[in-house]
Amino acid sequence: MLKNILWVMLGGSVGAALRYLVGILCNRWHWTALPWGTFIVNVVGCFLLGLFMGLGEKYTHLNAGVYLLLTAGLCGAFTTFSTFMADTYRLMDSGQLFVAIGYLCASIVAGFLLFYVGRAFMSN
Repeated sequence: MLKNILWVMLGGSVGAALRYLVGILCNRWHWTALPWGTFIVNVVGCFLLGLFMGLGEKYTHLNAGVYLLLTAGLCGAFTTFSTFMADTYRLMDSGQLFVAIGYLCASIVAGFLLFYVGRAFMSN
């Protein structure tokens, strides 16, 4: 258990640093007012998590610690959006399409509303 936590922590430190660096690079370019750093991190993180999960399914002999480092650690710290997409996929893959769609919509709406409420609470 402790060994697995250490693998996740190692991957997480790399993922968090990469997320920070992507943000810095995107802020320097000022393409538009859109938050490109967040967008890039989220879509790249989704791709990477899909890739790593696929590798784990294809190569079942892959070390569990390395798998945790890449998925829960690296991708988890790089973006939780990727984990959100993987959870939604798991629901769809298990035949629960409407639950997956509900989860997707509820997470986005509730997440934004609670962010707004938390921000408003601290603004007063």
